[in-house]
Amino acid sequence: MRERPVSVTIFGILNIGFGLLGLAGLLTQSLFTSFATQAPNPSLSSVMAFLDEMNKNPTFILWRNISVPLEGVASLALLVAGIGLMLLKNWARVASVSYGVYKIVFDLANIVILYLALGDILQKALKNFPAAAIPIAAVLALVGVLLTMTYPALLIFFLTRRKNEAAFQPAPTVSTL
Repeated sequence: MRERPVSVTIFGILNIGFGLLGLAGLLTQSLFTSFATQAPNPSLSSVMAFLDEMNKNPTFILWRNISVPLEGVASLALLVAGIGLMLLKNWARVASVSYGVYKIVFDLANIVILYLALGDILQKALKNFPAAAIPIAAVLALVGVLLTMTYPALLIFFLTRRKNEAAFQPAPTVSTL
């Protein structure tokens, strides 16, 4: 029986966990979107007003209609790949590396599109903040971006190492003559 490297076990478990969290996040996002669009008076709360402005933006609506199904499929694929990693299936390793590449590209596109779609709304919202809070918010946003891309980068790095790739290859058959 082949030995499963510790990193493969860790990424299998993390894939399952992040896949489940991604699916739960999509459910939560749809609930918040529904809540924001049905709010009777969005001006009562600045958060609700911000969500209302977002939901009126046609670029944001288009991107949300594209990105939510993509993220649903990606989360489901990550969950299945996590199970496959636990079973040492090579397709799961390939799927996990592919997910890592997809996620980095998606997150970069998400940043650009959301900035283009919501830049004006964010600038209006930031005018209500004290001047010292803006650099703090920028640093927090940068840290958030880096943290978001850390897992996919680690997934690509570890699952493309020779030792880990070798664990997914069929065990050599021993002939007895």
